[in-house]
Amino acid sequence: MPASVAARRTAALPAGLLARRAVVYLLLALAVLIVAFPLLWMAISALKTDAEIINPAAPLWPEHPQWDNIGRALSQAPFGRWYLNTAIFGVAATAGQLASGLLAGYAFAMLDFPGKRVLFVVALSGLMVPFSAIIVPVSQLLGDLGWLNTYQGLIVPNIASALGAFLFRQFFLGTPRELGEAARLDGASELRVFFNVYAPLARPVVAALAIILFLQNWNNFLFPLIVVNTTEMSVLSQGLSVFQSQFTTQYNLIMAASLVTIVPVLIVAVAAQRHIIEGITLGALD
Repeated sequence: MPASVAARRTAALPAGLLARRAVVYLLLALAVLIVAFPLLWMAISALKTDAEIINPAAPLWPEHPQWDNIGRALSQAPFGRWYLNTAIFGVAATAGQLASGLLAGYAFAMLDFPGKRVLFVVALSGLMVPFSAIIVPVSQLLGDLGWLNTYQGLIVPNIASALGAFLFRQFFLGTPRELGEAARLDGASELRVFFNVYAPLARPVVAALAIILFLQNWNNFLFPLIVVNTTEMSVLSQGLSVFQSQFTTQYNLIMAASLVTIVPVLIVAVAAQRHIIEGITLGALD
């Protein structure tokens, strides 16, 4: 829309509506500032010395920015290997959670089989059990299988997603059953009905859930901490602990390393925000 047209439309709005719109924009700008300030503070702290970070009277912007903090942080630990481990874990676990959630959600919504309601309740009950309650049996099982400090130990326990099953079930319940019935009358198998008819309809939900799960897996700390205890197999969330010791903590290097760690998360979140909004609001627009 040309600027002149937009200006004329704005001028044509009633004064009361303009005032309300200005208040809304002001509140949104304030909310953005509040949400973004911790990230901004971390980025600025990555350029400070430890003394400036600890000193509450120090100015927000450092007097002499330490531009080499990021290089120092990256040189003190194998961040390349940790990036690779985190990427493998994040992508593989997300793909498994999407596949299992999509298939389970379709089965719970579209298929009739004995015990369906009971199984669905059992699946949902997994959302109510905190992971801290099952840490010990999970670690013992992975140890018995010889999967500690391995990729399969990181990935396999995370490929089932009760949240994905619930969201996809709710989505498929709102899709017309006539589409599948027409495909079956044409001789399509159940798998073909799923892959060719219903799965394409769920793309907005798949995109939104994939982004949410990827961000969750990328930032996962507790589970890798239980499964991995070697530097070679560590992920980024664990790697930040190398800048802490019993007697001292290098806060400026922690901030610099954290800034490097969250770059992929920010890129994914910003690039895919449209898909997140579309997938979340899909059910509300029906």
